[in-house]
Amino acid sequence: GAKVWIPHADKVWEGAELLEDYSPNKPTLELVSESNERKTLNIKSESDLPFLRNPPILIGENDLTALSYLHEPAVLHNLYVRFCQLKDIYTYCGIVLVAINPYDDLPIYGEW
Repeated sequence: GAKVWIPHADKVWEGAELLEDYSPNKPTLELVSESNERKTLNIKSESDLPFLRNPPILIGENDLTALSYLHEPAVLHNLYVRFCQLKDIYTYCGIVLVAINPYDDLPIYGEW
C-alpha cells in the first residue's frame, strides 16, 4: 500500500502504510502505523485523506523544493533527518536557507 503520514498525539506526524485503496464511496481507510498499530481513519471528504510520503530516495534531500510532496509532515521529517541523523544544520527551500540552531558548537567552520 501507499506510504502516508497520519496525525500523532506525541510525535505530531507518524508514518503509516495503507492496507487498502481509497474509494470515495467508503467512509473509512484502514492502515498500519510505523509502530505496527492498525488504525482506521474516518474520511468525510478528500481533505481528510492522509498526506502521501516522499519516496525513500528523497529522504534527507538538501533542497526541500526537490521533494515530490511538500507539506508539513514532509518538511518536518526531512528537517529531522538532516539535523538529527545527518548532523546537517542547513537545508534549502529554493533560494531560502533554513538553518536549525543546534545550541552547541559544531566543528563545521574550522579554527578561527
